[in-house]
Amino acid sequence: MRISTAESWSNALNNLMTAQTRQESANNQVSTQKIATDLAGYGRTSEIIASYQSSLSRTNSYIDVTQTVSARLNSQDIALTTTGDAVTSAKDSIMSSLANATGTTLILELQGSFSAALSGLNYRHNGQYLFNGGNDNDAPVSVNSLSQLAALPAAADAFTNGTVKKSSQIDAGTTIQTGMLASDIGTQLMDLYKQIQNYNDDPTTGPFADPLTDGQKDFLTTKAQEFSKLYDQTLQFSALNGTMQKRVENTQTSLKGQADSMSQLVDDRTSADMATAYSNLQQAQVAVQASAQVLANLNQTSLLNLLK
Repeated sequence: MRISTAESWSNALNNLMTAQTRQESANNQVSTQKIATDLAGYGRTSEIIASYQSSLSRTNSYIDVTQTVSARLNSQDIALTTTGDAVTSAKDSIMSSLANATGTTLILELQGSFSAALSGLNYRHNGQYLFNGGNDNDAPVSVNSLSQLAALPAAADAFTNGTVKKSSQIDAGTTIQTGMLASDIGTQLMDLYKQIQNYNDDPTTGPFADPLTDGQKDFLTTKAQEFSKLYDQTLQFSALNGTMQKRVENTQTSLKGQADSMSQLVDDRTSADMATAYSNLQQAQVAVQASAQVLANLNQTSLLNLLK
């Protein structure tokens, strides 16, 4: 009578290893809720899944871009609003001086609105100047006071920004130019400030005093009108920025919809049937226990035990 053979041990070990592999696979499905832990585990559908995942990755990268662009455009909106408010403040200061027929505090008030305009034109986003045209580390407007501005040969000399307007690809087929230049936004504004400061500094026309002369009144009335027109131009920059914000927002919404659909396609291909997965795990656990018991029985079966 044959008590035990190498073949019996080999079969028992193979059965145990197979059962353990099935248990590990079933346990992975239960814990991850996925059919497999890598593409190799999906067999013939792996190429389809890989294609879906690649598309999802590209879509998510564009979503990241739109979020970055959206944040930048929000900062540009703040900067343009600040600049526009400075224009309004300058006009209001002039109108107040005209109404009271005195200019004793006008230059001081204009210096305040000038500083506000600089805050807008030199606005930073994530540590970089928004309107610098590629000169990331340099403020696009180099002067800090009306007197410095007045000393320049021309108002355009106050600007040190480059000419590169930032562009961003927000989806597979769309690239938009979102950057603006400080010189485009503020040259006329700086020129108005410079004209007023030069007029005040010229001994034949200034300084603005109490009361204002008829010539000073005429000059300031003209400049107030020019500030009003300039405010309308500043609003056009804000409107353009708002249009880009809406476009980026719509693109982001579309991309998120695409990402959700692609994620669903991936889930449909990779998600495990949890009821089946739990059943397979229980069966595998039983198979492991049974295989282990067979090995234990073989270990106890020997000729010495039979002869006892």
